[in-house]
Amino acid sequence: MRTRRALRIGLATVLGAVLVATVVVAVQGLRSGDLKPLDLWASLIPVVLAVAAIVTTVLYSGLRPSGTLDEAVAAQVPALARSVVKAWAAESRSRGLFEDRRMAVRWRRRAGAERFSRLAGELPEEGVLNQLTGTFARRVRAGGLSRLVVTGNPGAGKTTVCVLTTLELAEPAGHLVPVIFQVSSWDPARPLMEWMTDELTAVYTASTDKTRNRLICAELVRHHVLPVLDGLDQAADRAAVLRGVAAGLEGRSFVLACRTEEFDELDSDGMLRETLVVRLQPLRADEARGVLETARPGPVLEPLLAALEERPDGPLARVLETPFMLSLAVSLDGSLPREILSAGGPEPDAGAEAEERIGQRLLGAFITQAYLRPRDKAPHYNVEDARRHLAFLARNVDPGTGRLAWWQLHRAVPHWVHLTLALVNAAIGCSIPAVALFALFGRPLLGLWIGLGAAVVGALVVELVPGDDPRRAKPRLRSVRPPSSHALQRVLGFGVVGGAACAVIVAFLYERPQYVVIGGVLSGITFAAARYFSEPSDLMEAITPTTLLRSDRSTVLYAWLAGGVAGALTGAYLGGSIKDGRRTPQLDDVTLIDKLPTAVEALMGAAGGALLSATGLGLMALGSSSWGRFVATRGWLAVRGHTPRQLMAFMEDAQRREVLRQMNGHYEFRHQLLQRHLAEPARAVASTADTNTGPDSTQ
Repeated sequence: MRTRRALRIGLATVLGAVLVATVVVAVQGLRSGDLKPLDLWASLIPVVLAVAAIVTTVLYSGLRPSGTLDEAVAAQVPALARSVVKAWAAESRSRGLFEDRRMAVRWRRRAGAERFSRLAGELPEEGVLNQLTGTFARRVRAGGLSRLVVTGNPGAGKTTVCVLTTLELAEPAGHLVPVIFQVSSWDPARPLMEWMTDELTAVYTASTDKTRNRLICAELVRHHVLPVLDGLDQAADRAAVLRGVAAGLEGRSFVLACRTEEFDELDSDGMLRETLVVRLQPLRADEARGVLETARPGPVLEPLLAALEERPDGPLARVLETPFMLSLAVSLDGSLPREILSAGGPEPDAGAEAEERIGQRLLGAFITQAYLRPRDKAPHYNVEDARRHLAFLARNVDPGTGRLAWWQLHRAVPHWVHLTLALVNAAIGCSIPAVALFALFGRPLLGLWIGLGAAVVGALVVELVPGDDPRRAKPRLRSVRPPSSHALQRVLGFGVVGGAACAVIVAFLYERPQYVVIGGVLSGITFAAARYFSEPSDLMEAITPTTLLRSDRSTVLYAWLAGGVAGALTGAYLGGSIKDGRRTPQLDDVTLIDKLPTAVEALMGAAGGALLSATGLGLMALGSSSWGRFVATRGWLAVRGHTPRQLMAFMEDAQRREVLRQMNGHYEFRHQLLQRHLAEPARAVASTADTNTGPDSTQ
């Protein structure tokens, strides 16, 4: 709050100084006779209006009554629940978690759990998932302490339990809203509540004011969020994370998911109190056969079913004991090479080696079949090319969350590439209109140097400032809200750069200072308004990555349009005043000024102003936008052969082929096992060499 107050005071002081300076210049101009009354009003009105609008907005942001924090938090609890349901209902459908299609995954309590958890007293020794999630949700709604740890092997369905528990609790909404956090991205050196607040703030918008939004999210996390913590086994320091969870969530309900082996090692001394620990049980061979027969009835699965029946404890049965690997076999219609069906040996090491080989070949065969399978109106990708592109994406997922965001792929491109492209684009974009404008006054080289100077400064400023997350334009009066301190700094930054650039150009052409002030103020307002009338997109909304991209691109195009319209108005005024306001004697040799009618000069000024303003504002918006960085990233990666030229279309197609899945504005690989298989070249190459889709496979 002190920073916000200091910002308002400093801004008011600066704007007051600008207003006083403008009045002083105007009075001196009237006394000397250099300033006409019409010019006086044209000079003062935009300055006064701009100062009044900005000061009013800033003061309004500090004084506007918006209810107490408790009232705002209470109003956000059901809104957060709706967002969670909307997000995870779509995710559950993409995972195939329909009521009538779920595999009958069983769970068993860890020995001794009944001594630590009251939740265990309401559950049998073992059961199915619906029983577990339903009982947990009922206890939470009744106000009882419910703490659950779900363990299992890779692919056993731990994340599925997190999703089902979240949906069970979020609808209908109660006083606690489940929110899934990827605990692997948490640094235990930070307080757990602070990290969860940051995570919630990143994906949920409770207020457009960033300061107030964080306060509301902090209160939600503290009193109304039930943490669902997934991915403990992926954390760099699992022991520190578990200790932090135990201390940070003392006396609170939560769900935690981890691999069995890792959790047993961590929790050997019982760090988590009053917690029910369950292990998801592997599917037996007869259960796997039942799933296969139900999903794909017919003779095509007979070799696979026979292999499971013949060797119910063999390597193939052990690989298919997890729902994920079994789902791969279902998607392949049981089309597995015969050597997989008969893999294994009597020695334990041979069995373990066979399990690893079968698992990798299943993953490799899934990728192969996914891209051999014809799709209507779908682009064709060579299997090996698709595998190479997917491998690159797998190596560039967020290490903490495992998610793939198109606006973060620029991290895979060297920084010098972005800086070089920014300098080249800005130099070309700024120099051409500047040279064209100053050529009318016989000074093309001056225009070139001004354009290059503006390009270098603008490109460096844009590249030094961290890029924006995807944004959306909101050019509606009802969307006008006081900006947060952070947003206001960027708005003013855009305004200062735009105003200074225009003021420099006008100063070279006009002698009277009021023209410099008018041009600078109007241009600054234009740049600031274009930045203000955009906002970050809410990643918790039911949107797609493509929608985010289009929205961000529309924001850039809106900036070009706004710059052109406002620049035309400013240029028309300055063009119509060039006869009386030009610099003398520097521009006395430009006879074109005296020959052309004032109306024509105003039209030429409008054209020049529109071109310069649209170019400058458009380049700034492009350089700071996620879309602008993605365009450069996509081109660089395509040239290097890492990804196809149409990268978004490729990821959309991978989702339709069920290699990727969509989580709001992000993509994820279908499973972490698939992501790791692709990210590790040795495994991918081995599985590719072994995968056989020819006559030796069971069809």
